[in-house]
Amino acid sequence: MPGVIEPETMNVDDLPGIWSPVQWELTEEERNREIEEQARASLLWAVDAPEAILRLLLHEVDIERLFAQPDGFDTEAQGEWDESLVTFGFRRGIKLDRLTRDREYLEAIYNFGELGYWAVEVTPERVVIERV
Repeated sequence: MPGVIEPETMNVDDLPGIWSPVQWELTEEERNREIEEQARASLLWAVDAPEAILRLLLHEVDIERLFAQPDGFDTEAQGEWDESLVTFGFRRGIKLDRLTRDREYLEAIYNFGELGYWAVEVTPERVVIERV
């Protein structure tokens, strides 16, 4: 029997996705390899599920190193920005435009810039993704 999706517990907010790899003593070669292997996957894990789904479907998973906090960064929710940490963000930004949620329904509409507006609708039985 297939699982049931619970829209009520799916996290969606308007914070930009960021990720910093574990900071420990490595050789330069080990450090570069570790960053290359983990950055994209870890950043996808750090963002909301609907955003990650859209990025994967639209092949918008290119990342870049961030030297300053991105637009929308919230120190209350995401902690103090530390310029000494290696931090990554997605090359193309995405903005949560509207969120509708109740016990059995979630709709997140994202502004994906040049790629237009995209809606992710989640109910216990289905997920609908469409350009709106």
